[in-house]
Amino acid sequence: MKNLVFLCIGTTKIIGDSVGPKVGDRLRQRGVDAYVYGNTLRQVTAINVDDYIKMIKTRHASDLVVVIDSALGKSTDIGSIKVTKNGIKPGGAFNRGKERVGDVGILAVVGDADGDRMLELKNRDVKFIDTLVDKVVEFANGYMLSLA
Repeated sequence: MKNLVFLCIGTTKIIGDSVGPKVGDRLRQRGVDAYVYGNTLRQVTAINVDDYIKMIKTRHASDLVVVIDSALGKSTDIGSIKVTKNGIKPGGAFNRGKERVGDVGILAVVGDADGDRMLELKNRDVKFIDTLVDKVVEFANGYMLSLA
């Protein structure tokens, strides 16, 4: 049986990008039966994500990897959770060219991709972000139950 791995990407330095680390905290608090990489104390960011990807490919080669991150999207999608097959590309909002990682991606749409993207990420409301974190955690819990 495969292990479940959560890679929670983001930084608490930018409120709109803090979904991943906050989800990592909540998953650990709930004592999920999974590996959880990324939380508010040990953040997975653009600076170190490549190291985590390399480690996960080595240590969890046959495991199911779920990547959680904030995202920018259409204005009508703000506040929604998007699930993707074949993981995600970290830093996609800024076209950073990172390689795709994970088997499943869970993206919390925090702002509008049109216009100033960094401003969108910086000008989010903490309560709004925390609501999205709750949605992602509930989805992740449901996903784990469906695998059991």
